[in-house]
Amino acid sequence: MKLLAGSVLLIAVVAAASGLEGYTVPGLETQEVLMSIHVWGEVRDPGTHLVPAGSDLIAGLSAAGGPTSVANLGDVSIVYSDMEVEYDVSRFLEAEGEPVPEIMPGATIYVPTRNYEWWKDAVDFSYKIIVAANIIWIMFK
Repeated sequence: MKLLAGSVLLIAVVAAASGLEGYTVPGLETQEVLMSIHVWGEVRDPGTHLVPAGSDLIAGLSAAGGPTSVANLGDVSIVYSDMEVEYDVSRFLEAEGEPVPEIMPGATIYVPTRNYEWWKDAVDFSYKIIVAANIIWIMFK
């Protein structure tokens, strides 16, 4: 912990000496080390987010605003440069899943779209075409 406190003090001194007093260094005020992760796919705020070191997948998804209504929570991926971990968040939400995996710095979390959503759009579009055709048929009858 001494090394962390010394690093924080060094960052503060360098920032002050270089005229960067108006800028904040993540974690400097709270003594909390933050790590950068990337969250892609069906989340409300995709992109790069800062989360506390040692955070788990749920914290990463929460940092991105949580999943959208069309997210496939049964097939969430955590991708690193040398491996990929898949996790079923829906089973966790039902209190039946495995323990939530911890994420490491630089992780990319990907939340895919549910596969069946396309057919709902197709049915909706077909319904609108049929209604329009019926209105035209009645008007010219």
